[in-house]
Amino acid sequence: MKNKTKLCPAIFLDRDGTINHDKNYLSDEKQLKLYKHIEKPLLKFREMGFKIVIVTNQSGIARKYFTVTKLKRINSKLIEMLKKLKVKVDGMYYCPHGPNDNCDCRKPKIGMALKAAKELNIDLKKSYMIGDSVRDYIFGYNFGGKGILVLTGHGKKQFAKVKDEKQKPLAIVRSLSQTVEVIKNDYEKN
Repeated sequence: MKNKTKLCPAIFLDRDGTINHDKNYLSDEKQLKLYKHIEKPLLKFREMGFKIVIVTNQSGIARKYFTVTKLKRINSKLIEMLKKLKVKVDGMYYCPHGPNDNCDCRKPKIGMALKAAKELNIDLKKSYMIGDSVRDYIFGYNFGGKGILVLTGHGKKQFAKVKDEKQKPLAIVRSLSQTVEVIKNDYEKN
């Protein structure tokens, strides 16, 4: 008998530079600082029927800047901070590998998206990725969805790289708040 669980779309979000301020290898939960009013777009996505999934490359583990245990404490603190703002995170995935490790999970490769899709019943084709780097929005297209570049974090520096990429983002926006209207309009078209 086939599993008839309904698949849901998701908003995949990069962590550092998209949800919280990027501290260049954030290695302590005390350094976590959310962007102001981050809850408004996340709550709106939830109202629209999207699951919220955080996907983050964490090469600081491979570089021995911090441990998996430390990363889990940081991620738990982030989820707790979002929960206080009434934002439920459905899943959080990380890649502990370095850029040269040739793993399947480091964005823009889609290992984290495939794992989330399987565990959370996500329809990747109806999902979106929001992040502050070219590899983030390309990750969205690689898993079959769409990607948006946000100009927070490293986004302003990454903006210059977009012109050199064959794949362009669905949109380039100043903040996460601006992604709500972009996604709403695009989602209604499809």
